[in-house]
Order: sequence, then structure tokens, then C-alpha cells
Amino acid sequence: MKHLYIIGNGFDIHHEINSSYSNFRDWMENYYPSILEDVENVYGYCDADWWADFENNLASLDAVEFSSNIAFENQPDLLSDHCDRTWTDAQIEVENQLNTIYTEIRERFHEWIIQLNKPHTDKKVKIEQNDSVFFTFNYTKTLENLYDIPSSNIIHIHGCVDDNEDFILGHGKSYEDIAKMNSGPDIPSPPDDLTDEEMEQFYEMQTELAEQFHEQLARDAAIAGVASQQKPVHSIIDKNKEFFDGIKGVQSIHIYGFSFSEIDIPYLEAIMNVVGVEKTLWEISDFEGKERTKIEKFISNYKIKDYKIIELSDLLLVKQLYIEL
Repeated sequence: MKHLYIIGNGFDIHHEINSSYSNFRDWMENYYPSILEDVENVYGYCDADWWADFENNLASLDAVEFSSNIAFENQPDLLSDHCDRTWTDAQIEVENQLNTIYTEIRERFHEWIIQLNKPHTDKKVKIEQNDSVFFTFNYTKTLENLYDIPSSNIIHIHGCVDDNEDFILGHGKSYEDIAKMNSGPDIPSPPDDLTDEEMEQFYEMQTELAEQFHEQLARDAAIAGVASQQKPVHSIIDKNKEFFDGIKGVQSIHIYGFSFSEIDIPYLEAIMNVVGVEKTLWEISDFEGKERTKIEKFISNYKIKDYKIIELSDLLLVKQLYIEL
């Protein structure tokens, strides 16, 4: 393979597919407004900018405030004979709310993707189909259906509408990152060898400490819940080792409609580890200069010398045909 095409969501948007995260938000407002309410009940007010960077913002939950509110609403009765039964009420409520909202988001995201409008044929761009392989972040089949590219030459790294498996989406923060973003005072826990009765006696004497520890359990559950939405990029790369090993002969890399989000940069690093940068020509699309800063940072960070930045509109087949004539 001489050509590697890396396809991002901007490629589908160029073809006038309503596939932006803002479109996802608008679609839910029409069909599932209650889920938008649920999202804001958990994350707080989510404006247009929040939705425009939806995947990254899945990590933006203020776990401290969220868990504190739930802990306040689910305080155990420390004087009750059954205190041990309600000790984890706040923790369980945090887990239930986050599991529910993340399940709802993913199910609706899948439903939204499969109903997206078809690409506009007049937006087709010139693509070298011979000796080419395609690495796409998109779930749609624009390459297959509009460009007649064999599916054997395409890898949908995060899933495809034809797959039975769930689509892959998520933020790029680790558990440690989320914990650092939501740090709070560590509350000393009671000795592990206490019986239930001794545990109750311990907290009866230290009511304030008991309430703080109860809240910490909820906070830890919130941090774990948010961290569970991390996109497993490195395991995905390992799973697709055969693809990465098979691109060693690539001479030109075409990046179309990619946003250069930090979440997905490791994929590009894995590609560069195989093909290198010195002997490779890079062609990178930018829409009206909106990604120029990120593109130039990427080029500088990885010392890419042979490159050009283009607009997808410059590659329109209709325009290319006119130039040839």
C-alpha cells in the first residue's frame, strides 16, 4: 500500500452528513429531551461548547459536588440499629445514576448514528483508490457506499454501523487524572477488623468523621464511574496490530477531516512508529483554518518536514474535472 487515508468526522461533515456532536445534541432535544435533562442533572448546565467537545467533556463531571449532593440526600442514620444497611446508600445511588446516564447516552448515540442522512454525491473528493488503505474514525459507510472502496481496505477503528458490537466513544482521562481533578481530603477509615457493632460504636463517637467517610465513599464511586468512560485507545491499537504492521510501505498519508483531539493522537503515533515521518508525504485537510493551530502543533511536535495543508473543497471531483478540461 502506497497511500494511507486517515478519515475523521470532518470528512462526513464535508459531505453534508449531520454527524457533529452538536447535531447529536439537537437530535436528542427533538426525540429524547428527558435524557438531556438527565445529563444536566449530572454534569450541570451543558452549553453548545460542551456538546461540541462531547467526548472530552464526559470527563468534566465535578465528582466532588455531584457526590456531595447525593451524600447529603442519602445520609445514614448513625443512631439506627440498622445503620450498616444504609452505609453505602449514597455510593450505590452515585453508581446507579452514572450507569443509567452513560447507558442512555450510548444507546441513543447508536440510534442517532444509524439514522444519519446520506452523503451528498456532489461533495465527492479526489481519492487515490489504487494501492490505498483507509483508517477511519467514522461509524458511517461513506467510503464504502459513496466511493465504492472495498471494506477489506477499510478499518473502522471505533466501530461501524454494520457491526453488532457497541460503538467506541469516550474521553482520554485515566482514573488517576480524574482523581486528581476531584481531589479532596482523605478521610481515615476505621480499622478493618472491627465487627459491625464496633463499627457503629466507632462512628457514634465520631459523627462528623462518619459523615465525611460516607461522603468519600460516594466521591470514590463518582470518580470510578467517570473513569470507566475512558476510551481504551492502547488496547484498541494492540487488538489491531495486524493492520498497523501492514502499513510499512506507505509513502503518502492523507488526513481528511481529523480534529487532532488528544484522545486520538496515540493512533497517529502508532502509525508513525511503523511508517516513520522522514520518507512520508503528509497531506492534511483543514476547514477554513479552524484546526490550523492544532495541525501546526502536531507537525512541529513530530518534526514532520514534507507536508501540505489543504481544504477538502479544493479536491472536489467536479472542480478537478473542470481544471483538467
